Amino acid sequence: MNEKLRQLTAKARILGLIHDQSLPPSIRAIIQTADTEARQLGDDELGIICSFSAVNAENLQRLQSKTPQIVTSAKSRLLREDPDLVLPGGALYPEARAEACWRDCWHFLRVTIYAVAAGRPVFTHPPGVQGLSDLYRELGVPINSMALAIGYLRFEAISDYASYSSPSDASLLGEALLHLEQMIQHLPQRSNSATEVFL
Repeated sequence: MNEKLRQLTAKARILGLIHDQSLPPSIRAIIQTADTEARQLGDDELGIICSFSAVNAENLQRLQSKTPQIVTSAKSRLLREDPDLVLPGGALYPEARAEACWRDCWHFLRVTIYAVAAGRPVFTHPPGVQGLSDLYRELGVPINSMALAIGYLRFEAISDYASYSSPSDASLLGEALLHLEQMIQHLPQRSNSATEVFL
């Protein structure tokens, strides 16, 4: 990764929960550590955050454990809808570009679960969103395809979570994922591809 992309990537931190002064400092610290390490929340961390928001931690742990399957299901739906995406000339060709899309979906669901745990469906940080926009523009990321993938991710995650969570928790997940999807949809589209990877 060249220096310009490294700098853009550092600015593309969309999570705004660490700046949310309505959250206790201890909660923000847990979230910041996990996000800096680009990892899912541990069971104890989820428990602490959910004890603040009254979201059911056990159910959210169950959803989090299914992240790989949910991303795979969203991928399958997207490719059934538009198999040409991954063929030569498609928006997600070559394979490295497609793999980066699925990896981004994993991370998007990761930070959405942070938001649900904290009870904050609106969770993005405008400067970070601008940073993501700049990065995606530089990389030539196919925004329409990315937004479609997030839409399928939302459908799959809600379908799973609603089967065992409370209606209020399922609604919170739906709001958070819709917020994320709309954020992606509003990023400017660039028609030509600058490189073969997302992040």
